[in-house]
Amino acid sequence: MLKRILLLLVLFLVINLQAQQLEISGQSNQSGALIRLIEYKDMLNFHGETIIETHADEKGGFQIQTEISQIGVFELAIDLERIMLVLKPGARYDFTIQIDKDQQNNSYFDKSPPALIINKADDDGLQLQLESIDRLVNNFALDHFKELYQLRRYSLLDTLSQQLKDVLSTEDSDYAKTYARYKFAALEMAVKRNGGRQIIAEYFAGKPIYFHLEPYMSLFKEIFKDYLLHSRSVNTTELLAMQPGDYNSWRELLRGDTLLSKDTELADLIIIQSLKDFYYNPRFNRVAVRNYLEVHSAKAKNQNLQRLASNALVEFDRLAAGTKAPDFMLPDAAGKTKQISDYKGSSVMFVFVNESCPVCELLFQNLEEMQEAFEKKFRIVVLAWEQKPYYANYIRGMGFEWEVLTISREKILLLEDYNIRTFPELVLVDQNGNIGMAPLPSEEIALKYHLNRLLNNY
Repeated sequence: MLKRILLLLVLFLVINLQAQQLEISGQSNQSGALIRLIEYKDMLNFHGETIIETHADEKGGFQIQTEISQIGVFELAIDLERIMLVLKPGARYDFTIQIDKDQQNNSYFDKSPPALIINKADDDGLQLQLESIDRLVNNFALDHFKELYQLRRYSLLDTLSQQLKDVLSTEDSDYAKTYARYKFAALEMAVKRNGGRQIIAEYFAGKPIYFHLEPYMSLFKEIFKDYLLHSRSVNTTELLAMQPGDYNSWRELLRGDTLLSKDTELADLIIIQSLKDFYYNPRFNRVAVRNYLEVHSAKAKNQNLQRLASNALVEFDRLAAGTKAPDFMLPDAAGKTKQISDYKGSSVMFVFVNESCPVCELLFQNLEEMQEAFEKKFRIVVLAWEQKPYYANYIRGMGFEWEVLTISREKILLLEDYNIRTFPELVLVDQNGNIGMAPLPSEEIALKYHLNRLLNNY
């Protein structure tokens, strides 16, 4: 026990010695916006954690100061809008962010991303290096599309390789060089027929795993998708029939696959990715898949791999049927605060709307008829984003016996908790406060089908 405590202390000291201050000053056109810096240590599940949050001032300006330990992928979130960045410990940045306010009420899927202007990047040229690499690879692929993709003139890739070397000096960071290496590999994989084995041998087998590098993880997911399913040396049915806790015996079944037997870390990464694929494959038992991921979250080769397995389980449970619905504290039309527990004992359809919702009033008519058809087996609660008294007055005027709760800007993360990307959006919560279905389809026939299925199961 003493040795373990000393080891943890040493690791803590090492991590903190590596951490350096990061400074960001920014100017957005969103006064008072919630500003968050989200760090992605897991690019396999694209699982991020907020490391600091603040608010923009009345003019949209903000300052962030925090410590980070390594170069990696981050997202700068302004309210719910996000911008992906690669940031470096010890660096200082100055950004201008423009969000198109004319599309504030558009669906998430119709929105253009915020415009980012980098006014200053005191990061030893890292931003410029990555931009140069992206521009060079993308332009090369476009300029030589016919030769690469149709005529298969693979020798042209040697030209790109040399151009990348010319762009990167010997003083450039290892991150930028590795970034360029896997951007090149992705293009090589795309244009070469049956190039997977070569790519695996050259870029993955026996090589370090770059957990924080987006080009590495994107290429990994492309190459190793369904790897276990397609391996002639692994019987996946037999694999998942074993007791999950018997980790060593489970791994013995992988010995027939040369790659999985020789590179244990890469094998664990492949297995975690494969288990994620199995979870959504009807051929496999989800409970068994979860059990194996739980084993890997405790016994995988290192802490990074264990974290990936744990995060996969977290992603499975996000708004999944039977999991606890995200709680809230929101005022109703009379100013009384309501939360999920207030609806215990009843099935509730939460209807997320905003004031600029052209189809909401028609939806309300359909929902009122549907509620009557189901003999009021479910309650309807409208969650209105930043509405004044509009929906409360409308619903009262129509004689609907529904509650209206207001989501103010201070509660904006509730929209993220429920993955609300457009209005209207419907979510069914069961009588125990668990997710029934999120989101429910708004199309009438599909909605009736799922309500019938869900309500008759309670």
